[in-house]
Amino acid sequence: MLKSKKYILPILLLLIIYISNDANAQSIEKQPHENFPKIFKKQIYLISGMNFNKQLLLLNDYSSRFNYDLSDYQNNLYKPAYFLGVGWESKSVNNHKYAFNVILSKVAAGNNYKDANKLTPFVPNFTKFLAEDQFLMLNVATYYKQLIPISDTSRYRLYLTIGPSLNIRLSDQSDANLINGNYKNYYVSGDGGLEFNNQSLYTLFVHYKYALNSFTKQPLISNLNSVELGAMVKISDLF
Repeated sequence: MLKSKKYILPILLLLIIYISNDANAQSIEKQPHENFPKIFKKQIYLISGMNFNKQLLLLNDYSSRFNYDLSDYQNNLYKPAYFLGVGWESKSVNNHKYAFNVILSKVAAGNNYKDANKLTPFVPNFTKFLAEDQFLMLNVATYYKQLIPISDTSRYRLYLTIGPSLNIRLSDQSDANLINGNYKNYYVSGDGGLEFNNQSLYTLFVHYKYALNSFTKQPLISNLNSVELGAMVKISDLF
């Protein structure tokens, strides 16, 4: 047992020398190409945060064989959920930047029915359309970013952002809506907001997403609007 211990240290030293030489050889082989991934990684961000969503609904004489007591489903408020994604950002050119985000969002929506069915005084308000209030969405957005020079830009930067986004429904419809195929697969929104950048440490943002077309098919009209609060961190700073 003692004899075997005498050989452990030399073996470990040889192993460390071998690994060190191998790592140096690999770094020399990769040196001609190392600048490209470094530049690329510095522009990639991890994005996470919370979203708050409300769906505005117009029934427009929609007819179905279902009836729902509206008092159980009328929620005129923004409900919270969350999102996670990645983003790419261009370098600043004359205080202008462009960004491209791909985000997976869990959406919980408050539903505001603007025109309920009524049979007063015998029947309370009811609806023939039961709107979805839970979605899994894929959001693809592009932004133009304009620097707002209101502070020491060498330390902090505030940007105004604006651009369109495509919101793709990944979740299935409920059985009641699946019968008539009430929901579309996607809708388009216009996004605007503010981003606060702490010079390469992190970026905090608030975005408002206003639906530009209906999420449901005619005669139903559904506008799903959202407020996003989140943060972005460079992937190169995390790994």
